Amino acid sequence: MKIAIINNNWGELRPKRAVGIAAVVRDVAMGLHAQRHDVTVFSSHGSTLSGVPLVEVGTSLKALGLHVLHPDSAAAQKAYIQEVIPHLVGFDVIHSHVEHVLLPFVKDITPPVVSTIHGAGFTPREQKIFETYPDNMFIALSEGAKRALPYIHFSAVVYNGIDVGKAVFHPAPQLPGYFAWMGRFSENKGVLDAISAVKQAGEILSLVGFEEKGQEAYFEKVKAASDGAQIRLVDRMIGDQKYSLLGNAKAFLFPIHWEEPFGLIMVEAMACGTPVIAYNRGSVPEIVKDGVTGFIVEPERGIEGLVEAIHRIGEIDRAACRRHVEEHFTLAKMITGYEDIYKKTIALQ
Repeated sequence: MKIAIINNNWGELRPKRAVGIAAVVRDVAMGLHAQRHDVTVFSSHGSTLSGVPLVEVGTSLKALGLHVLHPDSAAAQKAYIQEVIPHLVGFDVIHSHVEHVLLPFVKDITPPVVSTIHGAGFTPREQKIFETYPDNMFIALSEGAKRALPYIHFSAVVYNGIDVGKAVFHPAPQLPGYFAWMGRFSENKGVLDAISAVKQAGEILSLVGFEEKGQEAYFEKVKAASDGAQIRLVDRMIGDQKYSLLGNAKAFLFPIHWEEPFGLIMVEAMACGTPVIAYNRGSVPEIVKDGVTGFIVEPERGIEGLVEAIHRIGEIDRAACRRHVEEHFTLAKMITGYEDIYKKTIALQ
């Protein structure tokens, strides 16, 4: 198949530094290319992708000095899509990763469109756009995401997957041992819950992440709680460094305060053999097997529940964590899921 993949323009696509949606776009493109599909990726100027044709179009929000929540970001995203559309000719299918932004322009595109929805919190205006275009092929990242977004008519669920071969299995954590947290330093990620639980449990916590726009005050609280000994604030890591930190941890903490659509970092941790302790929100019960690959804590139990799980983490077989990922969350499974959806979408034309 000849497939066009549209990345969002929040930032440039840089394979080695890609996280979140950008990492999924990279892996889908590379996975489809490995299956000998004719793939072209569209991303903002300054993007790169080795081995797969990439067309640089428009300017990223980052280059404009904006972020996705900035009032001017909607106009910048619309302008980006308007520059992409003339290129979408001669493809069998278009795979969009730009949420609602492409929908008003679907009528101007000849090939059928598949839209993976990565977000879980859309404004009333954005919700109205989804409701106005209900017949598109919308793909959810989990059943939890479907429940959180009832105004979107999802056609299927495709779990995100990873190249498990890149995650080195660690049969035992590094001694004397630490717990890990990694992600955006924002309130909905529950960083302060992780800090409080580890302090109460008398353990060590390594925090790796980046500050999010609009969460500056929250990040200051995180920094204030980090003493460099029991609570360690580590520079952002990528690639092998990230997997090393995850794999050498006793467990990965994921006490989220929102309905997270997927949470790829949980998969990455388990692939290294590291169990996950998470609040029962969003996609968590679909990704973590309670009592087998970690512990799922009811949010109302809060810090007390996290501490209890921390004390029990030695009960988890790290090899079972790795097997769980190999059976359910591989790159190959994700690619097969999208291939099936592409074929179905094309057949409906």
